[in-house]
Amino acid sequence: MTTFLSTIVAVLFAFSCTRRTCLAEPLWPNVCTDDESKNLPFCDMTLALDERISDYVNRVPVEIKISMMGHNASGYEALKIPPYMWWSEGLHGPLEPCVQHKDRCVCPTNFPSPSAMGNAFNRTLYRLVGQTIGIQGRAISNLRVHNQAIGDGLTYWSPTINMQRDPRWGRNQEVPGEDPFLTSQYSKAFVQALQGTDFNYDEIKNSKTASPVVDGDNDYGDLKMAACCKHFLGNSLEHWGNYDRYSFNAVIDEYDLNNYYLPPFEECTKHAVGVMCSYNAVNGEPTCASNWLLKDVLRERMNFTGYLVTDCGAMNGIVHGHHFAIDNVQASALAKNASVDVNCGSVFQDSLFTAYNEGQVEELTINESFQRMVRIQFRLGLFDSTKKSTENPDSDIASIDSPEHRQLALEAALQSIVLLENKNNILPLDNNNNKSLAVIGPHIDAHGALMGNYHGAKCGCRSDGGINKDFSCIESPLQAIKRNMKYPDQVKSIKGCNVAEGVADINDAKELARNSDAVILLLGLDQGQESEGHDRNETTLPGLQPKLMESILDVAGEKTIIVLIHGGTISLGDARDKAGAILSAGYGGQAGSSAIASVLFGEYNPTGKLAATVYPPSFVHELPLTEMGLRVGVGRTYMYYTGKAEFSFGHGLSYSKWGLDWVNDINDNSSSESETLPTLKLQDSVPTRFHLSVKNLGPHISGGSQTILLFWRPFNDIENDEQLHDFPVIDKEKRRKVQRKLIDFQETKVLLTGESETIEFELTWKDFAMWDSRSKASTVLLGDYELVVQTADTYLTRRLEIVSSNSPDTFSGLRHSQRISEEQS
Repeated sequence: MTTFLSTIVAVLFAFSCTRRTCLAEPLWPNVCTDDESKNLPFCDMTLALDERISDYVNRVPVEIKISMMGHNASGYEALKIPPYMWWSEGLHGPLEPCVQHKDRCVCPTNFPSPSAMGNAFNRTLYRLVGQTIGIQGRAISNLRVHNQAIGDGLTYWSPTINMQRDPRWGRNQEVPGEDPFLTSQYSKAFVQALQGTDFNYDEIKNSKTASPVVDGDNDYGDLKMAACCKHFLGNSLEHWGNYDRYSFNAVIDEYDLNNYYLPPFEECTKHAVGVMCSYNAVNGEPTCASNWLLKDVLRERMNFTGYLVTDCGAMNGIVHGHHFAIDNVQASALAKNASVDVNCGSVFQDSLFTAYNEGQVEELTINESFQRMVRIQFRLGLFDSTKKSTENPDSDIASIDSPEHRQLALEAALQSIVLLENKNNILPLDNNNNKSLAVIGPHIDAHGALMGNYHGAKCGCRSDGGINKDFSCIESPLQAIKRNMKYPDQVKSIKGCNVAEGVADINDAKELARNSDAVILLLGLDQGQESEGHDRNETTLPGLQPKLMESILDVAGEKTIIVLIHGGTISLGDARDKAGAILSAGYGGQAGSSAIASVLFGEYNPTGKLAATVYPPSFVHELPLTEMGLRVGVGRTYMYYTGKAEFSFGHGLSYSKWGLDWVNDINDNSSSESETLPTLKLQDSVPTRFHLSVKNLGPHISGGSQTILLFWRPFNDIENDEQLHDFPVIDKEKRRKVQRKLIDFQETKVLLTGESETIEFELTWKDFAMWDSRSKASTVLLGDYELVVQTADTYLTRRLEIVSSNSPDTFSGLRHSQRISEEQS
């Protein structure tokens, strides 16, 4: 944990709260407080939660229950129940307007997009961001009790944990990366902190991994906010060619389904109380009408007991996109019988009662669904009878975008930046000299573009309470660069072209670059190129940006520093070899520009690592976006891609050089006592621990920290053994084994030049388990593996032997395998 995060954890913990303490003012101040209802059993807080819920459910008529099953749920006047807005968003900050109390207007904090924060590989950061969003979401709801706009509720439809399987997908900016382990860790940390479940400061402070405490039973306990894992499942196409998300059928084989697409949801649903089904179909069944996916996989196998909501408009897609139902009545019955609880839209409210009257849905099914919904509302405190006698808006307003929150937004943006290239140590720049600096590119004056999508307002309160679309108060990259320069008059700027369309002044930009000592070239994407409903056709820069980049590189060469602002990855082609330095900054949020300047001028030593592969431009011609398989053709992701990546998953340089050394532990379950470093041994369910020494070799004067990534890859005797390829399809293209797999990551503290730290890793059988399609189980292949630890431009390898004291099980011809029991998995 960095020095900054250690400090801010303590500060934020001091400001943290549960829904019963500083942010306890509910949205429903009249429920269970009037003389008529407060004595009813469902308002009696001395009764068990199940008793209260059962009493309430039995008092609500079936037609009223159905009227509450849309995102804009109706109320029930007989019990003083007001309408409720289920639809709220908190992907990387509350999607809320600025709020006002007395003469003070505050706006929700906007953190970097998840695709950028994934580059941080930092569980503590993810927890702090989730915690902050939860605090602000509850506070904003308290201050806007009667507002019916998006954001009125306490049920945040976040995080998005689909996989960044292809750079063309328009919503890559919403997800933390292409790796299922990273995405799982992100969701776990974010969700627990957002919901306020067992936040433990001492554990975070003393743990390098910031692993959270166990939630306990996921059906009980207070909730500060309610998180929702989305979009279940296989959602990663918006509109590409003749395909759109409302009708696309994602064909996923069993191996990829269980090894890649499902694991993040398996982890997320252990903690979150909500799941959203997606627009697309999987293997012929629309997800929101699929008994297989929603009941067999989600409810039974994954034991998810929370509420299930459709994506907005997905019910109409069941009829008109997938042609899986003849009308909305049948669609509502299919979805409800598949255990969907809430419809984002009005199909349930308009059609489900007809389906019920026709006998397509039983009342028991409706009651069970309603119970799941109201359980969330009870746990959020909406039915509490012990309400505060007075409101505390002063506390609420102070809980939104506090100085600590703004500092956290900056730290998140800093940790999200990846130094991809730095020839001849051109970076960091000296901001104290009098040399000329050209700042060129369509993003030099970026304000709102830095915010990504699904963001709240930032620049002032509107009289009608709506979301302000003005982002001029967000510092632009050019403004931040000038602010950091001792001689800002030496900075000259020109856009050169727009992000995608419009008049260009490339010749003037070229002349400015020619006559400057250094050039910062700010390029990238915005929501016009990648967004919900819109995929990219190419992974290269859009519009005239390639021409601008080529022109600048022709005259400035390696004195050019390219800074990329984007969600999905960008292929640079030949330009990669011509530029002096390249930074990936993502959509950095409200502090994105400040973070860029801090890295450019060396105030911050970059620590980010790529959470997604940067493919060459040719990748888009080798695989269609509609192909969901990871092992087809050239392959997808760092685990299976066989081509030459422009920049690999996990790549990220530093201004310091770093040394890695194995620590020869005495008790590391080694299989050799020789003087050379022994082979590690992992046997049965006994964990194996090993240690690694990380040293800052300099020369960056203020030191830095590093994230250490741990992978395994098959050793040669496993790699070449055809018997161990656990793929049922006899197709060489689909028999490709995983090349390497991320199983852990750890961050060092800030180390000055010459300082070192010892990092501990723990290995378990689960880390090496892969789904076997024939045995229908997670299976560990016994034998030799190679461990790979990586940071900056340094890596080490070590051999590991996995053995079993029992006779190996055999599954459909699979040799040397051991099935993972439920207890171990």
